[in-house]
Amino acid sequence: MKKTEFFVLFLVSLIILTAPTIVHAANDNVTIDVNISESSTIYVLPTTLNWTSADSGQEGGIKNITIQNIGSLNVTQIYINMDTLESEQNRPYGSDDPTEYSSGSVLTIRNESGGQFYFAGRLEWNWTQDIPTHSWAAVTDPVAWGFFRNTSSDYVWVLGNGTSYGCNDTDAQFAIEDDVDIGTLGTRTPDDTSIDTPDTSDENYGYFSDDRASSPTYRYCIAATASCDKIFIYHFDQRSGFTGCDTSQYIKENALAPGQTTIVEVNPFIPAGMPSGYLNQTILTVTAT
Repeated sequence: MKKTEFFVLFLVSLIILTAPTIVHAANDNVTIDVNISESSTIYVLPTTLNWTSADSGQEGGIKNITIQNIGSLNVTQIYINMDTLESEQNRPYGSDDPTEYSSGSVLTIRNESGGQFYFAGRLEWNWTQDIPTHSWAAVTDPVAWGFFRNTSSDYVWVLGNGTSYGCNDTDAQFAIEDDVDIGTLGTRTPDDTSIDTPDTSDENYGYFSDDRASSPTYRYCIAATASCDKIFIYHFDQRSGFTGCDTSQYIKENALAPGQTTIVEVNPFIPAGMPSGYLNQTILTVTAT
């Protein structure tokens, strides 16, 4: 064999030996289906709120609560209530013990649309003593009276007994003074205009709504106990029974979709004349449909 022929054969062999091997890939598909079960769950953060050294007669300062829908269904009709009625079961007036007073009674809230702060569950007790220089002319049978204390301002209120001798009677009456109390007859003559008698009643409370724009409890609900010993003032509480007040509202009524959040601002309004120290701890409950 000639030298040239040998060299050509060598090159051909080398090309054959070094040529890449072509591999055809095989493939197939897997169909994925994920079905999420139905659940209604909300998560509230933070789990604890604390205000220290809040001044008497002042606001404590705004903090935020985030409500998140961590379930798989829309939630609606979100409302908030405080356990003030459980954490302040006895009349605390005259005590220098701060734990006699509920923290829930001073807390105010507003929703993400802003506007007015409303007491989440303000508890005011019958004064038991006479309030000098007053007129209870707005009610037929005055049986209890006291002060609605909003930070540094006090407003005189009065309850009128129903014919069946209970402030949960359908004809019981509630009236409140529009002017800040300065000890004069003009600031101690409560008015029942646009409040008058309860919207509804049950065995425990008469539920009044206040539609008088000049009133300090305008757009609030006032639940008067059957025994007339105290009034519970609220706006965003939709628990069973408390919905009987015409002006009670949801903190958020329309849908909160899965993964969405809504913000609630909270701020303690400390009435003047509160004893120093920590008030009785209270629980804020958020409920959604």
